[in-house]
Amino acid sequence: MDAKLKEALPVLGRLNDAGHQAYFVGGCVRDLLLGRPIGDVDIATSARPEAVMALFPKHVPTGIRHGTVTVFLNGRSYEVTTFRTESEYADFRRPSAVAFVDDIREDLGRRDFTVNALAMDAGGRIVDPFGGRNDLERGVIRCVGDPDERFREDALRMVRAVRFAALLRFRIAPSTWRALRRNAGLLRHIALERIGAELDKMILGPDPDRAVSLFVRSGLWRETKTPLEAPGEPACAAPPKLSALEADDSRWIALWASSNVAPEAARRWMSGFAFGKRRLRAIFAPLEMHAAAADLPDTREAWAALALAHGRRAAADWLAVVRALPAIRPVPKDRLKRWEAYLADIPAFTAAELAIDGHDLADAAGRKGGPWIRRTMDRLLLETAAGRLPNERRALLRRALDILANEPDGKDI
Repeated sequence: MDAKLKEALPVLGRLNDAGHQAYFVGGCVRDLLLGRPIGDVDIATSARPEAVMALFPKHVPTGIRHGTVTVFLNGRSYEVTTFRTESEYADFRRPSAVAFVDDIREDLGRRDFTVNALAMDAGGRIVDPFGGRNDLERGVIRCVGDPDERFREDALRMVRAVRFAALLRFRIAPSTWRALRRNAGLLRHIALERIGAELDKMILGPDPDRAVSLFVRSGLWRETKTPLEAPGEPACAAPPKLSALEADDSRWIALWASSNVAPEAARRWMSGFAFGKRRLRAIFAPLEMHAAAADLPDTREAWAALALAHGRRAAADWLAVVRALPAIRPVPKDRLKRWEAYLADIPAFTAAELAIDGHDLADAAGRKGGPWIRRTMDRLLLETAAGRLPNERRALLRRALDILANEPDGKDI
């Protein structure tokens, strides 16, 4: 038995000793049978929430209405949920009500896919009423029972079907795939934030290319609350092989850089993903750079201006993506190497990183402050980035005075 499950056995033991049934359920059982690393350990029990809280003095009633209590034992926390069935899903997201039951098989019957409808008791006995073990062996994602009903209960399950198929490198059962295609329009009832969380797991997962292919082929992309605007079906001119990149936001950068979706449309769509402004900026600044670099002259000054406009991180991330996946933007190797060297040699990306500030400049010029300071500092910044001027106080002040002396009529610039 996996070490995480062994650590959790005392939770099952305490419930069993009090006369209740208790099982490991869901993903932890699936991953144990597949020999995969186990993430969260979830426990289901016949004990009602009040009994669970009485048995575990340290607890939090996390989702008490749905029978879930987080218990703490031996420095670990576990979600313990009472066996339950669920009534009609009125909004395609959550049940109107739940009813507690005494049979683990009834509880497993409410779950999404057979590979997740598995339970294991403290002795290692597997409860598998829907053929989940067989589907694990065959490599199949299949809904529990009627797939149309499962997707109408919670439309996000359609996206999860794609994610599990990519995560486990399984195929989706034909009946489940057909139901997914039939019910794709229900995805409009699901918050884009929830969809984005699933898509992020796919892109950062072990087979992002398969995930993207399935998501596009399913038609789910066009059924979100905020539609993804694309000319026809979203497509990549050259499949980017996202798995060749580290499991980070460089994959999002490569996906959009290689697709026929405009960056503005991609940004509007992803703005609902709850990624936060900083993360969206980290994804889309390199994309803006990607677009601007299409007709970039092969000069150090042109590269310096582009890098300064988008920032050090954006420039580094874009270069890393282009180097790893040259099909996205074919760049001669010698030019790419020069750009990387230029980037490494840029001493300052903001005026604040220069060896002088506005006060130094005003004192040296004998002028009052004004817009001329910002413009002169920007000029100095570009020249240092282009390798024409060292980031040294004396050299910067000398060059600034030269710039000002050549301004017509000595007017503020």
